[in-house]
Order: sequence, then C-alpha cells, then structure tokens
Amino acid sequence: MTSQTNVLLRISAANTPDHTDPTNANEFYAALGTLSVSWGRLEGHATGNVLTIMTLLGVAKLPSKWSDRRYLWEKGFSSVQGLQPHKDSALALMNAIIAAARDRNYAAHAAWGDFERGADEPTMTARALKAKKAGIIEVDDRRITLSMVKQALEECNRLNREMTHFTNLLACLAPPPASVLRM
Repeated sequence: MTSQTNVLLRISAANTPDHTDPTNANEFYAALGTLSVSWGRLEGHATGNVLTIMTLLGVAKLPSKWSDRRYLWEKGFSSVQGLQPHKDSALALMNAIIAAARDRNYAAHAAWGDFERGADEPTMTARALKAKKAGIIEVDDRRITLSMVKQALEECNRLNREMTHFTNLLACLAPPPASVLRM
C-alpha cells in the first residue's frame, strides 16, 4: 500500500465476461459472486445476533460500524450473566468477522483490472483507493487469485457456522416473540 497525491485510476471498459478472458474465467467470476452471497449471509447472521444483544442491553440504535457492533457484542458477553462464560470465544469470533469484513470490502469495492496472462489459475489485479486526508489517496493494489477468493469464501462459511453457537445461546436468553413468523 502506498499513499500518494497523484493517482492513476485504471478504468477497464471491457465487457464481463470478455473475449480476452481466459477459458476458466467464469470460475473466478462465480467464486467472487458466491463470496458476496456468503458474506451477506454472515453479515445478516451477525447483525441479527447483535440486535438480540441490543435487546438484552436496552440499546435502541444499531451501529453501522463493525467496531461499534463489536463494542456492543463485548458489552453483552461481559455483562449478561448467561453469556459471560462465552466471552473469550465470542470476541475471537467477532474479531475474525471484522478481519473478514476488510477482505470483503476490498473485493466489493475494488476497481478490477484484467486477467493476468499465463497465470496458473485465474488471477486478476485489483486496485482500491481510499481518501486519507486532503489531497492524499491510499492506493492498495493486489494480485487476486482464484485460490484466494475460494479461501475467503471458506472463511465466511466457517465463521457463519461458528456464529450458530452464539445464535443458540442468545435464543435461550431472548427468544423471539411468538408473533414472529418463522420461515
């Protein structure tokens, strides 16, 4: 990552998929799309549990930042009697989710370039830009392989499965109202 004032943004005007893509490019595109869905499921699962903790704590407004959600998560697992024995594992999970969120944000918001020719597997270069302060832009160029996307997908799925333990704990402490319809 570098910070600089003059940034050249590469704009890829090619179609997706494009005739210049490698023959196995669809596998990359599919994995990236599946990662997006997997992340959405994990985020919804985690958010639902944070909302339950908010109910237990009497907090009314859902924070949008993950760091603020982590604070509520920690507060719930520190102060609610039935959750206290699970505090360390709950915090470890939330920290892992926040780390996964950084990867997901990169994948979702990067300017994707072209496929690398001659790579052993589908590989693209991506660039993320972040304004740091007046006139300073952080540039984060990464070489993303299909294996990396699949690894991120596996991590999202693993975290979602782990979250189920905490969903069950929270359901015992604050079951949903009887009027809530289940699908």
